[in-house]
Amino acid sequence: MEWWVNLFLWGIVIWIPLVMYFQTVNDSKFKKNIAVGVTFPQQAQSDAELLGRIAAFRRSEKRVLWGLLLCGVACAVLPLSLGQMLIVYLLWLDVAIVLPMVPYVRCNRDLKAMKASRGWRRPEPAAVTVAYLGAEDLWKEKRHGFAAFLVPFLLSLLPPAIFAGDNTLWTWVLVAVGPVWVVLFWIFYRFAIRRKAEVVDDNADRTAALTRLRRQAWRRVWLWGTWFMTLLTWCMGFYETAPLVTLIGTGALTILFTAAVLWQEFRVRGLQARLTAQSGEDFYVDEDDQWLWGMFYYNPHDDKFVVNARVGINTTVNLAKRGGRILVGVCAAVLLLMPLLGVWILAEERMPVQLSVQDQVLRAEHAASRYEIPLADIRQAELLEQLPPMSKIVGTGLPSVRKGQYRADGYGQVTVCLDPRQGPWLLLTQKDGQQYLLGASDGTTAAEAWAVLDAMQ
Repeated sequence: MEWWVNLFLWGIVIWIPLVMYFQTVNDSKFKKNIAVGVTFPQQAQSDAELLGRIAAFRRSEKRVLWGLLLCGVACAVLPLSLGQMLIVYLLWLDVAIVLPMVPYVRCNRDLKAMKASRGWRRPEPAAVTVAYLGAEDLWKEKRHGFAAFLVPFLLSLLPPAIFAGDNTLWTWVLVAVGPVWVVLFWIFYRFAIRRKAEVVDDNADRTAALTRLRRQAWRRVWLWGTWFMTLLTWCMGFYETAPLVTLIGTGALTILFTAAVLWQEFRVRGLQARLTAQSGEDFYVDEDDQWLWGMFYYNPHDDKFVVNARVGINTTVNLAKRGGRILVGVCAAVLLLMPLLGVWILAEERMPVQLSVQDQVLRAEHAASRYEIPLADIRQAELLEQLPPMSKIVGTGLPSVRKGQYRADGYGQVTVCLDPRQGPWLLLTQKDGQQYLLGASDGTTAAEAWAVLDAMQ
């Protein structure tokens, strides 16, 4: 595999352990009276034993971080094929997502046990006063209508018309990436306005401030997301003519948008910590029993499917709902099955491309792909000793096999099924003008097929 492909692949994910580390360590700092998913009263938050267990948790997360980073760097320099590298890559990605949660779950369990043994569980109050959101406007809300989304929506409609040309499949890809996602983000934006109140205690002004803070952050993220998807559509428009522009533009936009979202997340967390620093002395909200391991929400008495995460701006689903369990199960299955993509690519790499002529039909086969061309439909056949420069439109592009739709210099769009390492290659033109470029892993097969066709001509 090319070194720059390897560098690009690992560059996409190597920062994930850093984000996981900063998020889990940030979770250990008290916000809304919560640390590592456990709620504590104000007087308990300075307890030496409690702080010592939290410090041990942070050290564990740091060891996990360094272990993952060192392992990732070591894997990145292994001399592997693309299929082999993807197996290692996706296994590492699974571990990088799951492993930081192990110290978190252990610490959450220990803190809950400490809370129970020390008598820090909050007794249920006889009555709770719902906070009034019309209190002093500490956090001004600036709402936008669809007009704010109209400009990116219109701009996202242009790339399919400008870049797609006659490629119907690519036109639909551009349409799906651009306008559809802008509309979806507008819907999510509208949903952000109706998020429930962030009740921490009986202080109405604090509740109003926390609620407006989260809603403001959510609206910003979805508004930024519309521009991200619009600009991404423009970058993808250059895929066929200037793939490097697409690669660099997509990478730069992804980094910029990810950084903006993370900045907004940690900004909100910091403000939540400041606003609730004096909370938890008398009445305070304690929902620990509804959060499994401090991460998964389970409340059969809540009719909501999507709920706010306890800190930050994230959301989660209610596992007491069947839809919530299905969604989490599907996400977990996708996460665990990701390495199978590498297994599939590895099988594609190792399987030979075969050419054969039987019953007046030329067949090119590789794995599950099969191309059949009746000899009577062939207008012209040419044997190429050298492959022309080609760019992939849609299909597979591996060092050992290329198949699908490609654009070849001097020939236009061609259907390809060949092993680029073994020549010669057979260029066929059908009577309807469609072109095929074929070549077997055993190069002599292409020459034999050409001899048959040449005799017919």
